[in-house]
Amino acid sequence: MNTNVLTEILSKIDNPIVLSVILLLVVFLFLFKNEIASKLFAKKQKIKERRGIDDLRNHNVFTTLKRITYEVSNMKFYTAGEYDIVKTQMCEDFTYIKSEICGEYMLEFLDYGIEDMDRDRLKKTILDLQVKMHEDYVEEIRKVWISRKIEPQDVEYVIDLFEKFRYDVVNSFEHRINSIFASANYNNNFMLTLAIFEMWAMGIDLLPRDMHTTFENLNGKFKNIKYER
Repeated sequence: MNTNVLTEILSKIDNPIVLSVILLLVVFLFLFKNEIASKLFAKKQKIKERRGIDDLRNHNVFTTLKRITYEVSNMKFYTAGEYDIVKTQMCEDFTYIKSEICGEYMLEFLDYGIEDMDRDRLKKTILDLQVKMHEDYVEEIRKVWISRKIEPQDVEYVIDLFEKFRYDVVNSFEHRINSIFASANYNNNFMLTLAIFEMWAMGIDLLPRDMHTTFENLNGKFKNIKYER
């Protein structure tokens, strides 16, 4: 505050008691201004950083799952220059099932009591969850494809082909998880889980590429099958 303005305000106060209180307050604020500013800033930062696991329900990993499902649904596959509807529908079904199951598991994961887990248990829980997600969506697509008249040996052929093209992404997940949990930068379970969700979102972004590569490599294997949806 400008000194002249302060002097003018004080000169208009007739009550000596009020004047004394104001002067004491001004002196106090002047002497301890740095400490007061520091405490206010720290409190503001604490409020700003007070984010919980529930906030991750709005993470963009879930919108990414929806987006890549839409992207894949617009893919069209061809065999010898002709539209291959079976290959196209198989790819769409695989992506939809994988996205739905992974999304459900990620949401359920947020209800595991993550805040109270120690670091090692959280890491093991995440690694186990990845395996479980993978096993479940593969088993589900296996059942769906067989129910739609794809021979079991052909189902395994497509799944194995997908696993081959997806291997680098899955393998990098484990390396990234180990790096995240070894880093001191992620100092609480919220930050650790946020980093994992970011990693998953990156991997999901690559899914349309891997689906496209997988089904382009099927050639005309299923072209004449009546795929019953």
